Amino acid sequence: MMRTLLATAAALMLGTAPAFAAGTPSAGSAQISYKVLPSVKAQVIPNYMTGFGPTGGIGSGSTPAHGPAAVANGGTVDFGNVVVGFQYIYSYAAQVNVQTNDKAGFVVYAEGATDLNGSNPVPAPATFPLAETLFWLVHNTANTAFTPAQTFNKTTGNPIGLNGVNGIDYSGQGGLPSAGSLVWSSPTSGNLSQGYDYQLRLSGATPISQFDVYIVYTVIGN
Repeated sequence: MMRTLLATAAALMLGTAPAFAAGTPSAGSAQISYKVLPSVKAQVIPNYMTGFGPTGGIGSGSTPAHGPAAVANGGTVDFGNVVVGFQYIYSYAAQVNVQTNDKAGFVVYAEGATDLNGSNPVPAPATFPLAETLFWLVHNTANTAFTPAQTFNKTTGNPIGLNGVNGIDYSGQGGLPSAGSLVWSSPTSGNLSQGYDYQLRLSGATPISQFDVYIVYTVIGN
């Protein structure tokens, strides 16, 4: 989901020459002041580089393979079959590309449209807290399953469509996501990209199930 907050104004100032008597040559000038309308475009690409997918932490057994929903340069961040009680790192999980002419830059937010929803089989409880389970890191080849990471939080906005498949409505909270969901702040314009790894932490209390959640990225120009 992408929202753009725009503040713009346009002014036209004309400098007029003084009046002259008839037949007297005259000259005039015009001065125009303007502001370019800011624009912000963004794209989120899952599995954006060769080598994407999960790696298990110490004691988690053999390295898991990503699930069938994960395809290169698209699809879903799919951890595949993982074991409760261990931590995992998913390299090249998502890349955010931003193109903007706003010289003040932009900010990027990311949060879950819901908590983790269980299915196949449906567990009890049917949902598991997102903030205790899924975390994000700016991509670095040195990242591991135990590298300190920031939590994804469930949104305080209103998810649109099943599980937020169509984004999140923030109109009830001033049009902005929670400040705690900030993942990137850039003070410059241009065509910029930043990649993220995801970290999965499965406690012993996690039910056996398939869990799903939509992570929604919101980009706002400054």
